[in-house]
Amino acid sequence: MCIVEKIYTGKSNYVMERSTGYSDKMMYRQAEILYSIVFKTKPVKVGRGKNAMMIEQKVYKNTKELELRATDSLEYYKKRMETPTQLKYRDYQNKIIVEGSQILMLKGLLYLSMEVRTGKTLTSLGICRLMKQNKVLFITKKKAISSIENDYELLNPEYDLTIINYESLHKITDRDFDTIICDEAHGMGAFPKPSNRAKQVKEIIQSCNPYVILLSGTPTPESYSQMYHQVYGVSKNPFKEYVNFYAFAKKFVNVKQRKINSFNINDYSDGHISILKEMKAYTISYSQKQAGFKVDTREHILEVDVEPIIHKLTAQLKKNLVVEGKEETILGDTPVKLMMKLHQMYSGTVKFESGKSTILDYSKAQ
Repeated sequence: MCIVEKIYTGKSNYVMERSTGYSDKMMYRQAEILYSIVFKTKPVKVGRGKNAMMIEQKVYKNTKELELRATDSLEYYKKRMETPTQLKYRDYQNKIIVEGSQILMLKGLLYLSMEVRTGKTLTSLGICRLMKQNKVLFITKKKAISSIENDYELLNPEYDLTIINYESLHKITDRDFDTIICDEAHGMGAFPKPSNRAKQVKEIIQSCNPYVILLSGTPTPESYSQMYHQVYGVSKNPFKEYVNFYAFAKKFVNVKQRKINSFNINDYSDGHISILKEMKAYTISYSQKQAGFKVDTREHILEVDVEPIIHKLTAQLKKNLVVEGKEETILGDTPVKLMMKLHQMYSGTVKFESGKSTILDYSKAQ
């Protein structure tokens, strides 16, 4: 099910925008002044003789919108004063927030390559707070939405936050975001053609012209070539002079050829390390070890004997990148796809090109 979550922390469309450098207390005083003017009254005599009486009457005739602006602003900034942020950043997070804000203001693009548990989400939200943003879009996976909501409520920043999962991007109609944050950005790294996800994010970015923050613990998990479509929607990205991936590949990719079904197919997975060098000025990296986490991972490998048919099929797929049956086909024409198919087959299952799947071997399951 697609999810769209919009959080306003009590802020309606009528609330006064925060003036640069103003605290919640200062904005509350401004709201008090507006309220006192809008709802200012004076005593007026009504009736005659014994029935005459004095009542308070508004001095100014106001529109409904102006009255809502006065009441909503007063209520909103009062609530903010009473509920300050409950979060304290670690020293390294504060440092990244400052450095990240500087990069974002200069480049328009920031890539936070921070390992799990180092606080990518909170750090990105903190950057938006430091930069005094008004409206932020956070794009993430469905299962992460509730966690981001909790972080946002604890941080209690001044800006509005819209949280959406990638599958629901078509529901976004607003085009006035100051900053767009893309979580798990490596998911947009398909090549040589961009994925539908990458295209949708690009369209939103180009219609808003916002600051862009990309988050990932593994920016290029399979190939350096995955970087191009993660950033190609940002006008100031380091590869902006290359109109498409193929132009980019001429300089940054060692293009090889693979033969599939008697056809020579270009393989663009061998991206140069220079891709990361071009991204260095836009990237802040941080590991668990730097954050002070003690990592002691111990792996125990259990070997399982599988049926001979599995060895035969996987050997054929490695050699030819394709296994053709009477009715179905197993295709591994890209390094990522080949790795996925081999992983499936060694585990005893496989998904065919038609979308159907079958069980090949029960050995590992048993």
